[in-house]
Amino acid sequence: MALRRVALVLSFAVAAAAALGGAGGCAAKAGEDTFLQADDLSAAEGDFDPNEIVDPPSFEDGSTLDVVAVQTFLERTPYKRQSFLSTYQSNGVRAADAIARSAQAYRINPLVLLVLAEVGQGLIGQQFYPFPPNRVEYVFGCGCVTLSKCDPALAGFDKQVDCVARSLRTSLDDIAKGGQTAGGWAPSKTSLTLDGAKITPADASTAALYQYSPVVGKGQSGSWLFWNIWQKYATYLEYDGPIGGGTVTTAWIGDACTADPDCEGVPGGICATNFPGGMCTAACTSDCPSDGAHPDAFCADFGASGGYCLPKCDPSIPGSCRSGYDCKAVYQAGSKTVTENVCIKGQ
Repeated sequence: MALRRVALVLSFAVAAAAALGGAGGCAAKAGEDTFLQADDLSAAEGDFDPNEIVDPPSFEDGSTLDVVAVQTFLERTPYKRQSFLSTYQSNGVRAADAIARSAQAYRINPLVLLVLAEVGQGLIGQQFYPFPPNRVEYVFGCGCVTLSKCDPALAGFDKQVDCVARSLRTSLDDIAKGGQTAGGWAPSKTSLTLDGAKITPADASTAALYQYSPVVGKGQSGSWLFWNIWQKYATYLEYDGPIGGGTVTTAWIGDACTADPDCEGVPGGICATNFPGGMCTAACTSDCPSDGAHPDAFCADFGASGGYCLPKCDPSIPGSCRSGYDCKAVYQAGSKTVTENVCIKGQ
């Protein structure tokens, strides 16, 4: 995780340089080459408060915008043209599916991931696949120790989205457990950004964003750019916050977790912390909880340990399981004849 955190900061530094007119690009003016669109840098309506970028319920709303909404957004962007991401696949996974899957798994709003893809490398506004390829295949810098030295195992938009969503969830969980992120960002605690601003985050989501992007960059980059694009995308999508009066959706069977309370939405839910990124599950004897709003689960046989619920998957669909998991057939608890394909820890 330390390597990935360093890489994420590295990715942000490149994005900031691009927006500021450094080696990655030029200051965004009409007609000039830039990773960003001119509209990205035109001020949105409302007052920017560097201490509160996005409220926690909206930041952690992983379900209001589904995969259909994400795909439609990529096909008809605010820039009045289609993004190349609408037809792009990495490792056999559509961009929209990667975003929606990571949003649900880590309880991060897909709008956050869309905004970060634009802030980092201007991918939403790109009509055609951009060059160099690292702008897409390592968009968030996950697995990179330098700009040109990256781990092939983390190549692909789908893996990069999974990584950045997991990183944001880790920051939120660090705050919930220990009061601050790995870099010391915390609600109601004043810290200094890389561009010399004193920031006192109003909430955990803002602190998590500064852990990811420790720059204000008002009018050009950093938290201002994230806020500015968020406002425009949210207005375009008519997104007013999570459905249900601002409550945060809890994790379901198969979702990432760090402790049992993360899985309280599942009857009898517990967090299997020995699985990659943690996995919400529940003990079972034959059937698993079902609510119609989440993927079906299967009561898998774990031998002497009994049965535990695992999310069903389709092995013919690449990427139908989270990173670190394989789609494999397992026996039902107490049976030697009934099997089902489920997401289980990879070998």
